[in-house]
Parts: sequence; C-alpha cells; structure tokens
Amino acid sequence: MAEQKAVMITGRGERLVLGTRPIPTPGPNEVLVKISIAGLNPHDQYVRDLGYFIGDNVPSPFGIDIVGVVHALGKGVDKFQVGDLVFGNGDPFIGDYMGTQEYAIMDVGFMGRVPSSITQDEAATLPLNVLTMYIALFHSSTHAIPSPLAPEGQSFDYKNTPLAIIGGGSNCGKFAIQLAKWAGFGTIIAIAGKANSNLLRDHGATHVIDRTLSNDDIEAQVRSIVGDNLLHVCTAVATKDLTLGARILSNSKKGILVPLTAGEVDDTKLNKQAGYQLRRFLCRPHEDDRRELSTVFWKSFPDLVDKGVFKPTPFEIVKGLDADKINEILDQYGAAKNPTRPNVHVTEV
Repeated sequence: MAEQKAVMITGRGERLVLGTRPIPTPGPNEVLVKISIAGLNPHDQYVRDLGYFIGDNVPSPFGIDIVGVVHALGKGVDKFQVGDLVFGNGDPFIGDYMGTQEYAIMDVGFMGRVPSSITQDEAATLPLNVLTMYIALFHSSTHAIPSPLAPEGQSFDYKNTPLAIIGGGSNCGKFAIQLAKWAGFGTIIAIAGKANSNLLRDHGATHVIDRTLSNDDIEAQVRSIVGDNLLHVCTAVATKDLTLGARILSNSKKGILVPLTAGEVDDTKLNKQAGYQLRRFLCRPHEDDRRELSTVFWKSFPDLVDKGVFKPTPFEIVKGLDADKINEILDQYGAAKNPTRPNVHVTEV
C-alpha cells in the first residue's frame, strides 16, 4: 500500500510528529483528495493535548477544514470528477478523513467545489466554523430554530426572533451573525470588542454591545433592546463562565443557551422564573442525527459563498507539513494568545 507524509498526534499531551501512513482508498460516495490546504482551529490544541474527538485512536492526522483536488472517485460518485478543486468538512473522529496529510478521504455530502469568487486559502477558513454555527442555530438538539432551507423555515418568524451572540468577534461569532442575517433575524445582538463594531454591523449585527462592560451593564443594554423576550443565546468564544449568556435570557420565559465550549453557569446569579436550558454540543456534521441537516446545507453552501452571504476570515500560511511550526501554533492557542487562523499549505497552492 502506498505511503504518504502526515503530521500526526501520537498520544495525549505528546508533541506532533511528521511521519508516514497509508494513503486511504475511497469507498462508496467518497472521493480521495490530494490536499492543498489543511485549516487549523483552536480546538486542534485540545485534540493534541487532551485527545479531543480522536481519543486514543492514534497515531492520527487532524484538521477538519480541507481544500484539495479530487484524485480518485469511490463507487457511485457522479457529482464530482477527478481534477475538481474542492473544499469541505473532514470527520474529526477518523484519521483518514482529516487534513494534515497529503491525501484524505472526503464524504461527498460534506464538500463542494471551491467558488470562483474566493481563493483556496479563503475557502479553507469556511467549512468548520460555518457548519458549527449552522448546527448551533438550526439543529433540533440546540436552538431548534428551523433552517431557512427546511420547509418549516418558510413560515418561521425570524424577524421577530431576537438572537444574541457572545463573542461576536470570534470567527464562529462572525459566521453566526452572517447566518442570522441570511435567515432574516430582525434583531441580532453581538457582544464583542469595540474594534469589531463596524465589521460586525456589516456582517449583519443590528446591535453591538461592548464586551468589556460589566455583566450588569451588558444585561441592561440587552434588555433595553429586546425587553424580556430573548430566548436564544450563543456563546461563540471559549470561556469557563457561561453565566452572562444565561443572565441575558428572558426571566419569565424558558430560553436556550448554546455554548461552543465547556463552561459552567453560576445559577445563584440568576432570576429565571421559568428556568432556562443549557444545550451543549460537539460539531460533527457526519453524525447520523445531523447528517441530513448538514448535507442539505452543503448543497447550497458554495453558491451562498459565491453570493457573498458568507465572508472568509483572515488567515496566516504555514508552508508544508512543518510539525515544529504547527506545535508552536497549537501552543499559542493553549496559552490563549489567539494566533491568526493558520492554513497549512500541505502542497503548493
């Protein structure tokens, strides 16, 4: 079996290494992609240091955002051809479907051709973060708001459904705002740094509240905008204290808080007459209960990008499968230094 180079995780808390592993073979409704770019995200530090997603299934490459060229087709694939330039979601639980290697398997339900309006590097910034917020908003286990692509979405009153996003300036927060604008939400409150205000309003935020204010002041500003009618809050930034998200929810109606990371709510600081729901989730679009929602979205995703509905985020380039450099970047994530989102150029772009 032919071998390929890969930057791999060898164990929890171990340093990444450059090694070799077999080139996988695509199965039905899969393609083999020669990877151009593997996009990295903050959770990849948890993958390396804590075994997030992959557990003890090591050695394994990682990286869910993939851009590359279709190299071979599995049985039944007629949507793509060899030579197509594509982008998509890898599967974080299975090494053959991840990005820090020369060739990877991709499921045709979670990929599309790179839109002509953007570059390969820009395409690499999109899949994971957009799908994460799409699932956070529209899956039945999270906010359970119907997707605009679902039949129920045609009659849902988005205009009168307010949404607040804590961490609106994060990459996930920006895409939550863009998704909400696309869906037609009438009130989109971003809690973010002042420096991001103009950009977030351009993305679709109707209000931007300074995240450096006290929780009391933030809550007061939210209630001045929506009264006691806020039923949907996303926390789109890593924080151990989720209390603010619960506080700004309605006190008289049961609202929903969906955080993207682990954290806790101090219920002693709340006055929720009807209670609230804290709904945690991991973004794995390939899971059976999320597959239909995600694959329907992927059918429209490239066209929505081409129309400017979703705007790529800034990136930095890592040339080649450089294990030392990638370790350094993950160390920065672990130290909360928030480096510019890295795109690993596995092959020349």
